[in-house]
Amino acid sequence: MIFGIFINLLRFSGPLYLIQIFDRVISSRSIETLVALTAAALIALVASAALETVRRRMLSRWSVWIEHQLTTESVRAGLTAGVANPPVLANIEKVSGFVERGLAPWMDVVWAPIFLLCVYFIHPVLCMIASAGIALLIGLSVLKDKLTREPRQAERDAAKQAKEVLVSADRHKDVVGAFAMADAIAGRWGKSKIDGFLQRDRLNARGVSIDSAIRALGRGFYIVLLASGIWLFLNNHATLGGLFAGRLIANFAYKMVDKAVREFRSLREAREGYSKIKAELARPASEEPNLLPGTPNGALNLDEVSFKHGGARGDLFRKLSLSLVPGELLLVMGRAATGKTTLSRLLIGLLKPRTGQIRLGDMNVTRLPDYIRAEVIGYLPQHIELFEGTVAQNIARFQQSGMDDVVSAAKIAGIHDSIIRLSQGYDTLLDDSVGLSGSERKRIALARALFRSPRLIVLDEPFANLDSSSRRTLEAAVKLMKDSGCSVVVTMSGRSKRFLGMVDKSLILGGQKPEFTDHIEVPVQPSRPELRSVK
Repeated sequence: MIFGIFINLLRFSGPLYLIQIFDRVISSRSIETLVALTAAALIALVASAALETVRRRMLSRWSVWIEHQLTTESVRAGLTAGVANPPVLANIEKVSGFVERGLAPWMDVVWAPIFLLCVYFIHPVLCMIASAGIALLIGLSVLKDKLTREPRQAERDAAKQAKEVLVSADRHKDVVGAFAMADAIAGRWGKSKIDGFLQRDRLNARGVSIDSAIRALGRGFYIVLLASGIWLFLNNHATLGGLFAGRLIANFAYKMVDKAVREFRSLREAREGYSKIKAELARPASEEPNLLPGTPNGALNLDEVSFKHGGARGDLFRKLSLSLVPGELLLVMGRAATGKTTLSRLLIGLLKPRTGQIRLGDMNVTRLPDYIRAEVIGYLPQHIELFEGTVAQNIARFQQSGMDDVVSAAKIAGIHDSIIRLSQGYDTLLDDSVGLSGSERKRIALARALFRSPRLIVLDEPFANLDSSSRRTLEAAVKLMKDSGCSVVVTMSGRSKRFLGMVDKSLILGGQKPEFTDHIEVPVQPSRPELRSVK
């Protein structure tokens, strides 16, 4: 704001220069006065440009500072809450974008009345014409914003829908190719794009006509000002220098308002975003709970846990209680949609039970600080996702870590030999060009779960997409972790002979109530019938 004061005061050098040139230099024919005035005007112009440059750099750095201070914390909080793209992130971008591009015009627009007052001192008629032009400009700008707001939002929604269609198709490109769905997907994308084109046409139809009216108003404003000034000069109501100075000052006021109203939409969005950010920051920060002694090495206890999905009629499971001490293996079995994955997410603290508690020692897992939970609990989800980065970074969970822990986890998961055969070894970037099999990707994810030997490991359907050798490696890894005092929970569809001799407790989901035993009995499976060719 201080820089703005000096920048706008220096704007008066131009009108003063015109008044002196036309009203003094021409009549006196003084070359020395002309040179002195010209030098002073040029110095003022250079100073104003320098101050404007510094102010823009300040606003740009302020914008970067805002994003730097708020974005990382907002993303971390959003991801912790399970929201990959928190809405507050978009609000931060709106505020920082307005600071960089729109704040300077709105700080300068407060000078418009001062410039109009100076025009009034030159002549009231010129001030009336300038005020009328600025009023028409504001009216047309408000009308444009009102008429284009609805089609602009509709165009954004159509573009977002079209993007989601392509993202979904890219995520499931194997299915798209296998079932020849390219034409259907392209048709859905095209329909969304056509809707966007129609909304853009509506937007242009309304916006272009008003923009043309605003441009015509600007040109007409200068013509009417000039004509009125000449009329006043011919009738000896204004000097020639005053005429051009008044026109220039009125031009300053008009351009200030024009730049400000062009940023009106960004101002409105920034104010709304700022209010939401302020409300978000005003929430009291949750204090980190006290970590009870013995929590990392305590038993896993489920105390009458019940859970129900939103919209479901009944509980998925009810009053489930069990205890798993260090070194024990719990095998959770059941058909599809019986709650195995849900139970896995409850055990690692991503979901909260409707009633009851899940404790590690005497500490509720949902109250464990994030960094403690990541150290003591390892998780292998049913659907594997590896992130863009190196193999080592994925195994180390993108934390700063030495290679000893990374290689140790990879060896336990049986993926070390496959990794060192890659072109860059552990520094290989994971992308589509690497060509890892589904089994290899799953073993990298298993190494990520085993990183730094957590106290509890939850493996959700770990045998899916694994070949026979990988399954044996997984069993060996589970045995090694179990023998080292780690509690292991494994979910599987149906009954299986896997982990025979290692299972300490079993839980069968899907009945009237979960069946819980301290051992597992594997029924004898009938021999597989031979497949014979039939002529």
